[in-house]
Amino acid sequence: MSTPISRPRRSLYPHLLGLAVPLLIEPLVRAPYLTIARWLRDFSSWPEERRRAYQQSRLRDIIRYAAEHVPFYRTLLGGRNLSGIRLADLPVIDKCRIRQDMDAFHGEHWARIPHITKESSGTTGEPFRYPLDRQAWAHIYAAMLHFWEREGYQYGERVVMLGSPTTLARGNTWKVWLRNMMERHVFSAAGIDIDDATSLRRAMLASAAQGALWYGYAGTIAAMADAVATEGAPLTGPRLIVTTAEALRPEWRRRIETVFGAPVFDQYGCNDGGMMSQTCRRGRFHVAENVSILEILDGENPCPPGVEGDVTVTNLHARVLPFLRYQVGDRAVLGEGPCPCGRPGVTLERVAGRKAERLMLPDGTELSSAPTSYVFERTHNVRRWQIVQTDPRHITVRLDVGPGYDEKEGRAIIEDLEKLCGQALMVTLSTSEPITLTRAGKHLLVIRAFEERDQTTPTRTGRVGCEQKEHQVMTSMKPEGTQQ
Repeated sequence: MSTPISRPRRSLYPHLLGLAVPLLIEPLVRAPYLTIARWLRDFSSWPEERRRAYQQSRLRDIIRYAAEHVPFYRTLLGGRNLSGIRLADLPVIDKCRIRQDMDAFHGEHWARIPHITKESSGTTGEPFRYPLDRQAWAHIYAAMLHFWEREGYQYGERVVMLGSPTTLARGNTWKVWLRNMMERHVFSAAGIDIDDATSLRRAMLASAAQGALWYGYAGTIAAMADAVATEGAPLTGPRLIVTTAEALRPEWRRRIETVFGAPVFDQYGCNDGGMMSQTCRRGRFHVAENVSILEILDGENPCPPGVEGDVTVTNLHARVLPFLRYQVGDRAVLGEGPCPCGRPGVTLERVAGRKAERLMLPDGTELSSAPTSYVFERTHNVRRWQIVQTDPRHITVRLDVGPGYDEKEGRAIIEDLEKLCGQALMVTLSTSEPITLTRAGKHLLVIRAFEERDQTTPTRTGRVGCEQKEHQVMTSMKPEGTQQ
């Protein structure tokens, strides 16, 4: 059913806020984020050689700082000629390595450097608490604002925040509260429940807020679209929608754009490590080159474009806790050649999801969640899904389905999964089990439940520990419209 859409009008407030922030707010928070966002308008148009020179200059400064002031790197690089050090000469690290000895990775007198304490949302397990330089944060936030503005948002227009626990979304300091208020961030539609009634109510709240931009979890906004399509309720839609935190599935994008009549852009980023990217209208993720240097690695070797590997980032501004060749725990694929949209810079063809969200096949090999997603893209009545692997030979597929779902569609799902994984892996479908969410309300596509029972089970790669502990789920969502 079509839904009448109206749009919020522009006002004078964004212009006034743009004048006030550099004079009042940036000195208060000690982070020139809007100034950097305006600089990015020029930076993004620089020739590639000039952008690479900027990155290399920042990289040399960070490596020199780490070699002189960070115990881990001082031991590693002590006495070496730093002018000849390449990024590839540094070891790859992850949060497990940092957690083992945080003091070794802190810069000397790091508490004197303006910083904020950040915490990962615990998408796949225990949250990771770490300090982040305010300058590093400013570059990440500025890149996000820059991406939004390229698609039609004007800084200072109202932003409706969707998904995420309210406490996590709002922040917990008065400075964050002040910035949210000044930037007109609306949290009335926050929260992690995505049943039909809650999703419809959330859509009505978002509509009433008259935001120019809706920003939130992909699954949350998809559930809103499903609820509004069912009811045919009139609403005020945004100018654009930006999804984050979860993989934006193609069928979700189609439903969201059809119902709300606004273009959808997907954001992928992280504060630990430091990265920000957002899709263009051609679907590629454009990487913010002012924030970090991105590598896609297979072990220690770089992956060519088109080949999936581990996302590895080097933050160009973090000194409190330098993130050098830091693997964030995700898998992605580099884009090949210039982006068809015409914008320059490094791109990702796709983000394949968490390393932990992979099926283990009976022969010990692992399968990314990306190809399994294609199975469900061809379905018509599956709204969301989750695979729970109880042992290396059995998976249960939890389905949240619409009223048109039947046994024929279920048999097709089983057949497609057996073709993909092999018949040695037994597939069971369930439309009554709840889809589990993390403590932050994120939807994991694959849960390897047998590793929750045995945290030391080795994979074929021989890696154990951190990634295998990152499957714990904290809350659950009972799907609406499921068959008992």
